[in-house]
Amino acid sequence: MVLPRHKLRGLSVLNVALVAIVLAIAITAYFLFFRTDQPAASATRPSVTVARGEVTASVSSSGTLQSSQTASPQFETSGTVTQIMVKVGQVVAKGTAIAKVDPAAAERQLRIAEQNQIASANSVDAAEESLSDAQDAAEAAEEASASPSPTPTNGQQTQSTQNQSSQNQSTQGQSPEVAVSNAEAGLARAKADKEQADQDVEAAQAAVDATTLKAPIAGTVTAINGSVGSVTGGSTSGSGTGSTGSTSGQGSASGTTSSTTTTSGSGFVDLADLKSLQVVAAFAEADAIKIKAGQSATVTLNAEPGTTLTASLASVSPTPTTTNGVVSYSATFSLTKIPANARIGQTANVTVQTAKAANALYVPSTAIATSGTTYTVTMADGAGTREVQIGVRGDSYTQITSGLAEGDRIELLQGSIGTTTNQNGQGRTGQFGQGQGQGQLPGGGQLPGAGTGVGGNRGR
Repeated sequence: MVLPRHKLRGLSVLNVALVAIVLAIAITAYFLFFRTDQPAASATRPSVTVARGEVTASVSSSGTLQSSQTASPQFETSGTVTQIMVKVGQVVAKGTAIAKVDPAAAERQLRIAEQNQIASANSVDAAEESLSDAQDAAEAAEEASASPSPTPTNGQQTQSTQNQSSQNQSTQGQSPEVAVSNAEAGLARAKADKEQADQDVEAAQAAVDATTLKAPIAGTVTAINGSVGSVTGGSTSGSGTGSTGSTSGQGSASGTTSSTTTTSGSGFVDLADLKSLQVVAAFAEADAIKIKAGQSATVTLNAEPGTTLTASLASVSPTPTTTNGVVSYSATFSLTKIPANARIGQTANVTVQTAKAANALYVPSTAIATSGTTYTVTMADGAGTREVQIGVRGDSYTQITSGLAEGDRIELLQGSIGTTTNQNGQGRTGQFGQGQGQGQLPGGGQLPGAGTGVGGNRGR
């Protein structure tokens, strides 16, 4: 079928219009997606000015508040608890009586030890007298042998001299030298027994004294692990030697009692000095090598998030602790001032300053590109990249030791500095140039939005 000429003309015009519309859309899409001006895109990246100030680096961890001095005393003398003289929460001075056990058994051992001491003292006196007699006899024998013998008229020893010599030998049965030696040995044994008896009396007296449990430190009673009527562990004993009259002898008396403690804690009571608290926190091995005793730190408590405490690193444990394959080292921090509401066991967050550079050039860490040990920044004036040397690296800012000058403008590679201060929150001052987007800086400064740059102070 053949259309009229006027209808063919109408279709041609419509086709031409459709083709023109398609071509317009294609050209527009090309310019929008393939011909975007690259320098303009570069200009939208935020830029900052190299500034001068203080840069700090630090490491952080969490731990708990603990007392710097604790004690869990236990009875050293066994017995049944008869009295408890403190209560939980009570503040006690060093040496304060805490509890008592029945002293009857310990006092009995003391009496036995004292009796043995008296007997051993008598033995020493008797041994000294025996030695004195032996020495006198030896001296008499020596003088008799040294003096000239009288000459008998018939050339024989007189009957009286013979009778005396025979009597001495029969009564002593030993030479004078042997008698003195034996007497000296007997005196030495008696003195040793006396010394042991003295020690037994001291031990028995200490056992009697230990029937009253006393606070070894000044502090607060945090727990009482026993009760009246419970049995405490311990032992008391006494022994000794003695003699009666001039006849040397030995005797002993001893007694020992023991039992298994029924208390639930490591001691009968737990004491802690709540006026001297410290923070104990565990640091990962990579951070532990950066900290050492004497470094300053800041502490915040979860119970008081708005309060920042000053602390000093007292010590780092030389031995690690491994938990689920993770190695950490315990660090202890001394607090300069303790809040009135602080309690042992509270969670504490601690930050240790590990490095600081004063009056240093610095830039946001997000402006530095790292490739191995090479560090570069991109200049905001279109001059390309520039290699720099860095110093202290904080969380948000990095010290520049060479390659840039104060006032140089560089681009932020990631478009944001972040909303956190460097580790210890020291103040920073810097101006930021033109760029797209806007971000808040600590202390009221801003990353610039589109248009003119905005200056900002990075404060505590």
